[in-house]
Amino acid sequence: MTKVELMAPAGSPEALKAAVSNGADAVYLGGKQFNAREGAANFSREEILAAIDYAHERDTRVYVTVNILLADRELAQALDYLYFLGNARVDGIIVQDLGLAALARRLLPELPLIGSTQMTVTSAAGAKYLQEQGFKRVVLGRELSLTDIKAISRQVEIELEAFVHGALCFSYSGQCLLSSMVGGRSGNRGRCAQPCRLAYTLVDEKGRPLELKPEHLLSTRDLYTLDRVPQLIAAGVKAFKIEGRMRRPEYVAVVTRAYRKIIDRYLADPEGFQVLPEEAMEVAQIFNRDFTPGYLDGDPGAELMSYGRPSNRGLYLGRAGRRQGERFLVHLEAPLRQGDGVEVWVSRGGHQGLVVHHIWQGGREVTFAPAGTTVALELPPSTRPGDRIFKTSDVELLKEVRRTYTSPREERRLPLTMKVEARAGEPLKLEVVDPQGHRVQARTSVYAEVAERHPLDESVLAEQLGRLGNTPYRLAELTASLAEPVMVPLSELNRVRREAIEKLRQVRLAAWPRRVPPEAEFRQGLERLLSRRGRERQGARSVACKGHDPGNEGVSSAGRQGPRRVPRLSVAVGDLEGARAALAAGAGRVYLTGEVWQGKEPPQEAQLQELMTAAGEKGAAVIPALPRIWHETEAAAVARQLERLAAAGASLFLVAGPGGLQIIKEYGLAGWGDYPFNAFNTWSLKALAGAGLKGVTLSPEMNLEQLRELDPPLPVEAVVHGALPLMISAHCVLGARLGGKRPGRACAAPCRRGRYGLKDRLGLIFPVTTDRQCRFYLYNAREMSLMDHLEEITALGLDWVRIEAREKPPGYIRRVTGLYREALAALEIGEGGESLAVLAREAENLAPAGITRGHYFRGVIE
Repeated sequence: MTKVELMAPAGSPEALKAAVSNGADAVYLGGKQFNAREGAANFSREEILAAIDYAHERDTRVYVTVNILLADRELAQALDYLYFLGNARVDGIIVQDLGLAALARRLLPELPLIGSTQMTVTSAAGAKYLQEQGFKRVVLGRELSLTDIKAISRQVEIELEAFVHGALCFSYSGQCLLSSMVGGRSGNRGRCAQPCRLAYTLVDEKGRPLELKPEHLLSTRDLYTLDRVPQLIAAGVKAFKIEGRMRRPEYVAVVTRAYRKIIDRYLADPEGFQVLPEEAMEVAQIFNRDFTPGYLDGDPGAELMSYGRPSNRGLYLGRAGRRQGERFLVHLEAPLRQGDGVEVWVSRGGHQGLVVHHIWQGGREVTFAPAGTTVALELPPSTRPGDRIFKTSDVELLKEVRRTYTSPREERRLPLTMKVEARAGEPLKLEVVDPQGHRVQARTSVYAEVAERHPLDESVLAEQLGRLGNTPYRLAELTASLAEPVMVPLSELNRVRREAIEKLRQVRLAAWPRRVPPEAEFRQGLERLLSRRGRERQGARSVACKGHDPGNEGVSSAGRQGPRRVPRLSVAVGDLEGARAALAAGAGRVYLTGEVWQGKEPPQEAQLQELMTAAGEKGAAVIPALPRIWHETEAAAVARQLERLAAAGASLFLVAGPGGLQIIKEYGLAGWGDYPFNAFNTWSLKALAGAGLKGVTLSPEMNLEQLRELDPPLPVEAVVHGALPLMISAHCVLGARLGGKRPGRACAAPCRRGRYGLKDRLGLIFPVTTDRQCRFYLYNAREMSLMDHLEEITALGLDWVRIEAREKPPGYIRRVTGLYREALAALEIGEGGESLAVLAREAENLAPAGITRGHYFRGVIE
């Protein structure tokens, strides 16, 4: 049976040792910059070098996360960092940024790349695209079912990695702008503040609460798949990834040890596979928000969520019973020991934690009480009978696992074979061989002598040579070839053992490949690539401007005549009525969403043809979109949708991810890249141009300074108005809270009966919508509006500016489109200033909850 890789998180050097000591085949870690867990301790360059040596000597692979979006000014430094990592013999780099990946393929072609879960790969098409770009592995979206994963694995050769344990994001990874837009801390830049773990109130379209009190409606339970290891292996998962670079070393140790045992047990005896109760209990004890198998079995509905609290729940210990003075009787549902941590969920005042210093049983104090017994405990004064109690830490478990990574004597050791040859008048020779066949030799610095009283024998040699102390090795087999009774000083035996072990260490470390070219060659290539952008830009844009295309995708501001380079106006809409409204108001391009919203019907082919003809008569274009996200079980439907759109006359399609790139390539169609590609730098634009796209909508997380740094090789667009979806989730809050959605229970479809929102603690209401695939969209509470800054944005040389109005009614779309059309017309004739200010006030009046400037002037927190 195929062995799978167990990959553990290492947010600190201590966590790395915990992972390796408890059976990880690989660890993943981040440096002090360029990684998506800036809040972890992370590793300096010196610590990375030490970590790689430590892990490699113990046959453990090391992957480094460089998985954030990068601005142009950061690329040279990031590539220097990649060269450092490759030179340090790292085993792979986890990346999100398409530009960084493209440069790495050019400059460091032997460095293995792993597509981050931030790339939102949820289909075989997306995995194929990364495969064709030279990626070694892809981390699949956490929303996939076992059926999805199996269907993908049958179609691709790229390795599939999947999260198997730990925290789940509510949103599809890489598609979340909530932390970014609300607080300026971008998950795509490694600074997520986790606003999804806060409490929200579900409200109707008039803002009236539909529930009694705020709850953690976006806070998921923790992923747990110990019992699904066989199914994951059968589905084709090659790497089992444990989430947790922000977790303590103890957590890493416990969870890694558990999955190591379970995987090995299954591979050794598939028929007798089981998860022991104590193994499940240890994993739950170390940290849990309640557990869920995630989406592996399909949509879990409400059972995905941890509504009551966003932090560690621990093990249920029991309820506070009758009071006895300052103590409470508690019937224990789990064992309890002095030194354990507990938390009382008091009726008033939330959760109160304490360490158990005293346990009374039958009138006497004890140090330990097993489950099933009744004890008396001192609990907080606010405790009332009936309050629930949870054990949040187990002192013995923590002590046990800390030993695995703090003790100088390592528990997991590699077996060595040693061979000794000795003859009087010659140096004693020691040969050491490791499990991989690496062979080293060492000799004593003195000659062996004929022994008069205490000759060497195998027992003496085994005792001295087996003293491998604090090394990761153990003596498994010893062969002695002694020509006659001889002796050498024991100090020489110890010295020759140390020399041989150090030689073996160096040989083992050198066996891991250094996947970088000579440094001078790398530096020359880096300078050449990053300095010739301007020349390549002009050539690429000239090519893009040749010929006529009904979608106008080749029109570049650089090719237009006149003193003003004013971009054209595009509008993204959710249905045919919205498209007609946008065209009537003067949009030069309309993006027709690839999703079909609840309560609406997909457009018919004749309707699409009619709409496209009407647009063409106005000199405009309708560009249908492929769905932003689809799973492999939906792939056939997406292909049919694409064929239907092409038959209706569509020649240019809006695509939003690697899967979209791959499918339009296979059909020989043209595409425009939507902003979920997170194009953040010139080289990500070059990568998308190389993939055949005719233009790209830039990341809404870019600020004006970063936009000015861009040197686009193809037409580009920026979103300047509208309410962006801040989250897209496979979990529908409406179905779970109002529709009774649970495994095996159908949803009552409350989404068809009205409009809803989520109110935060500040009173802001975030509108929500759902599509017919039951995906959930959370929109910004405030609409972006940049009308009064349109002159500054025009100066950027953009080809298009976009209004995002997918969830808006036709009347709104017509009015806002008209306002921006007037503003752009004013700019074309050199008018701005007061004209824009007047139009801006009208636009803002259409946003009753207020407006935001997005990141154009503040950017994300660096």
